[in-house]
Amino acid sequence: MKIARFRYKNKTAFGVVQGDEVVEIRGSIYSHFRMTDTKHPLADVGLLPPTEPSEIWCPGLNFANHLAYAAEVLGDKNPKVPEHPEPWVKARGSLTGTGESIILPHDVSGEVHYEGEAVAVIGKTCRRVTAQEASKCILGYTCGNDVSERAWQKDDWTFWRAKGSDTFAPVGPWIETDVEPQNLEMIVRLNGEEVQHGRTEEMLFTFGEIVSYISQQVTLRPGDLVFSGSTGTTTALSDGDVVEVEVPGIGVLSNPVKAEVNHKGG
Repeated sequence: MKIARFRYKNKTAFGVVQGDEVVEIRGSIYSHFRMTDTKHPLADVGLLPPTEPSEIWCPGLNFANHLAYAAEVLGDKNPKVPEHPEPWVKARGSLTGTGESIILPHDVSGEVHYEGEAVAVIGKTCRRVTAQEASKCILGYTCGNDVSERAWQKDDWTFWRAKGSDTFAPVGPWIETDVEPQNLEMIVRLNGEEVQHGRTEEMLFTFGEIVSYISQQVTLRPGDLVFSGSTGTTTALSDGDVVEVEVPGIGVLSNPVKAEVNHKGG
């Protein structure tokens, strides 16, 4: 089942995507809901980020083929495989949806990169769960882009702006509840050309293990997002680009890229 959060005229609602239509629902996507008789052509609605998370979690260095590249970015001459998940929180204000612009801050180095990922959507409150129990806490999966400014990653002590700047967490287009999470493809296209390709079966730590690890210290709540981590290498985005993250079986997250206007001049 594909569950979308959308805006139609001045109304925000959840619905189930069926072909080229979205059927409005009543109730909560996290407990019980029913489909109504109200339908809209998918082309007529504005798709929003599929949830309003309290937290957006991203694990670092979760693919072996990303380790060497990440070490180069951060200036680490001796990269080590992590012994456990290494998650951090992206700012909630970084969240944006499919079709919305990724904004390149006017003071960046020119090294804002895409990182196409699969994303778990938490469906119920979980605290101190095991990896096996974690699957019962996950509602479904969506597509995400962990947009990252490489110079800030290397120079700052934390990733607060490198990973958390406004629009640096595109997510969408909807939640798919019926997929095998450790058997998903993740494909990134930049201006129509494939530039990144990986599979979730290559994750060093599974979604269940990441959710379990976070839940030992932090309560995860319905709507929270947990990214998979990035695979391989990445390249910079430029003004005018269009970046797509596709997870077959889920959908395509598409975002144009725009340079921020510096109203102070320069």
